[in-house]
Amino acid sequence: MGAPHHPLHTPTLLILTLLATLPLSTTTTTTWSTARATFHATTDSSDAVGGACGYGDLDRTGYRNATTAVSSTMFEKGRACGACYELSCVDDPRNCIAGITLIVTVTNYCSPNFGFSADAGANCNPPNNHFVLPVKSFRNIASWKAGNVAVHYRRLSSGASILNNAKAEFF
Repeated sequence: MGAPHHPLHTPTLLILTLLATLPLSTTTTTTWSTARATFHATTDSSDAVGGACGYGDLDRTGYRNATTAVSSTMFEKGRACGACYELSCVDDPRNCIAGITLIVTVTNYCSPNFGFSADAGANCNPPNNHFVLPVKSFRNIASWKAGNVAVHYRRLSSGASILNNAKAEFF
């Protein structure tokens, strides 16, 4: 009789096949930088409608949970909207999920909190490079219990948004 057929199995296999054939080396920059990443508690991407970039309903536009808010240093007064980044949790073997990278698109801005210094809890204050991810995305690279982790990141070319939308289906 076999396993029941799930309607997402065929599209998932197709997407994985397409991802395997894409030349990632031509869509990435070679330089990895260091930042921190935290998460916001919204578990349903439809609750994160709008954002500073004005992309509207993130489910309808295909981003789902493959999104991020970035600190003011990275946001560049809105020029970062739509930028794709690849992230990997580092330097915390207890909380990082080894070997996993995440591709996200900038859809929002993480406001600075000038009531605190940049090194005393105000993650989004200049000069910090910081990502605020949906909790579902964060849990793909680290334990949610960690709360705030070091990441390596690199900016991808705009062609990577095709990958981003495909990967968004898995969250």
